[in-house]
Amino acid sequence: MADMALKPFGPRVLRRIACTDALQFYEGPVRSGKTQASILSLLYYIATHDVTVGIMTGDTVGSVTRNVIKSKMGLIDLCPGAKGPIYRDNSTQVIIPTDHGDVTIYIFGGGKANSDDQLRGVTADFWYADEITKHHPTFVAEAMARLAAADHPFMLWTTNPDNPRHWLYTKYTDKYLAMTDEEKSIFGGYHEFHFRLEDNPIMTPAKIEALKLRYSGFEFDRKILGKRCIAEGLVYPYFDHTCIREPPEDVKVRYASIDFGTVHPTAMGWYGRSPSTRAWFKVREWVATPEQSASMTTTDYLDVFERITAELGGIPRMNLTIDYGGGGEALAREAEKRKWMPVNPDKSVLDGISITGRLLKSHRLYISPECPKTIESLQIYRWDDKASERGETKPIKQDDDPADETRYACTTFIEPRVRA
Repeated sequence: MADMALKPFGPRVLRRIACTDALQFYEGPVRSGKTQASILSLLYYIATHDVTVGIMTGDTVGSVTRNVIKSKMGLIDLCPGAKGPIYRDNSTQVIIPTDHGDVTIYIFGGGKANSDDQLRGVTADFWYADEITKHHPTFVAEAMARLAAADHPFMLWTTNPDNPRHWLYTKYTDKYLAMTDEEKSIFGGYHEFHFRLEDNPIMTPAKIEALKLRYSGFEFDRKILGKRCIAEGLVYPYFDHTCIREPPEDVKVRYASIDFGTVHPTAMGWYGRSPSTRAWFKVREWVATPEQSASMTTTDYLDVFERITAELGGIPRMNLTIDYGGGGEALAREAEKRKWMPVNPDKSVLDGISITGRLLKSHRLYISPECPKTIESLQIYRWDDKASERGETKPIKQDDDPADETRYACTTFIEPRVRA
């Protein structure tokens, strides 16, 4: 198909694809072409070296499958004859055909503290890591050890820019970049390549300008300019009176979200879309008081939820999301007893904040004046300065329950429908 044709990279990128240094670090903003270029570099290495086994990793098996293996112009599209992902011998694999025989790539998720356990006993020739900054440090150390016996080890890491104090930079890439030429030679070669939006041949000037409108603050610096930077100040600095609006009469409540807490207040929210304005609205909230938090049971919370839901006209039984953490699973089990079908939201904090921020900033989502706790929570939501000093990017966990509940609704229900 014409729209599946890979448009050529420029000379700047093509020179990197044929590089087989022991470690290459591809860093750049979203839509800068680094994934396709890195896949081509991996395939070049596999085709030109007598290798048999490799590993490919991401935050989770699902994320690397979506981002790299099965994405449009991903590994399967760019390598005719490739098979996978397939589940065989208790592992997820991709098989790459070459002139010197099939090459097996084992797929792993590396984002959890115990992820390195699954690597024990694996011997590999190469390692491709998608979103390396989302991997756990112990997993990275173990994955590197799996290549120790390779004749020509090859590692290719990709990532969006992060906090300049992130452990990956301080422990690995900054140190490798500072090596002498002799040390780099002994190491097998190290190279950093920083992609730009202009490096992606499908990103026209018009597309780049449109993408710029989606981000602001530190996200603009990271995801558009490709800078390593620290998140400071308010999470939603653009949240003001323009984001608060009375829902039109044609809004029909269809979705609900609950952030359940045992050591923090439980927050609930109800959402609907206005056909006339094509905007979404958070029309009602309920946040437990300290006294209620100390005395209410899961049965009591479900009673409150069902009472308010009935007042709003009811919602479909599957249109409820409940955070399973912090005791939320018990609330979900209670909901199931009452014939609800709650889903566990995606709790990726930074991705969720980015999605919620885009919806608010673009006025695809408004908060009703009837939700004062949510308004206050979004207005005071701040980045954690102490976490930034440790190389982490996360908000302060204080008075954030309505903001978290809103984020769950955005990632689970609203954003997929805005995008569709």
